[in-house]
Amino acid sequence: MNYQPNSVAKTLSVGHSNLIALLLPNLKNPFFSELAERIEVAANKKGYQLYLCNSQDDSEKVSYYLNKMQDQHVMGAIINSLFVLPKDLEKLESSGIATITIDRTQSVNNVSSLRVDNQYGGYLAAKHLIKNDDLKNILFLSGPKGEQSSQDRLIGVKKAISELNHNKINLEVAYGDFIYDSGYQVLKKFLRKKTFHIDGILSSNDAMALGAIRALADYDILVPEDVRVIGYDNTQAGQFSIPRLSTIEQFNDVFFDQIIDELISIKNQETEAKEYLYRPRLIQRESTKERRVI
Repeated sequence: MNYQPNSVAKTLSVGHSNLIALLLPNLKNPFFSELAERIEVAANKKGYQLYLCNSQDDSEKVSYYLNKMQDQHVMGAIINSLFVLPKDLEKLESSGIATITIDRTQSVNNVSSLRVDNQYGGYLAAKHLIKNDDLKNILFLSGPKGEQSSQDRLIGVKKAISELNHNKINLEVAYGDFIYDSGYQVLKKFLRKKTFHIDGILSSNDAMALGAIRALADYDILVPEDVRVIGYDNTQAGQFSIPRLSTIEQFNDVFFDQIIDELISIKNQETEAKEYLYRPRLIQRESTKERRVI
């Protein structure tokens, strides 16, 4: 007779389930869907299951999932959401849920935070894109206005331009929402203007970069011969696009195991809350090769 453990009984005995909640903004952004998959693999290796909470950028859904985490007695929670307030994090912690935030400023002393140095990432991207003195008009594809990671990347971009003494470079900023179509629509709008001759594009994520490349193709503009393009995130789609997309990688494989280990240590009271800062790295591919100068 095969014995199957009773998960409810186990939850009652240890005070929590074997679930780890992952709260994300929107799975339409391929970065988050791939992030969820890799965190799930790391959690499974330690005997935990992932409770995926896709808020779809909806504050009411965020509140719903925060309550469900407590109802489900999750062991830990991994949070990436602009709608989660410090009081929400404190409530999770006071409920005995080990909590970590990803890529947001740590705002509660007893909650660990894992962040990416996005200013450095933007700096890396701009320095690689500019290379020589042949770029004159760069477009920065940002996420929504007020979104912190995009703002930090833009600071890094401006720093690189300043350090390289490229005062002749015109930098324009356009706002999207991190999905393919927004990159496509923003680029089509700029190309219709014909008042800003784009020869370089820095995107806050790969999805918008790939949408932009599609828009350029509609106007028979070649990448990288006419316009160089670099993304951010190193998602799988960029490895197979034509041309393959140069990008900035945020997290390596070690990160995903580390985040689960950190949750377990917090739960077992083996570590105090701390902030981890990851330095991204450049992934150089075909979309930033030397462009054709007209």
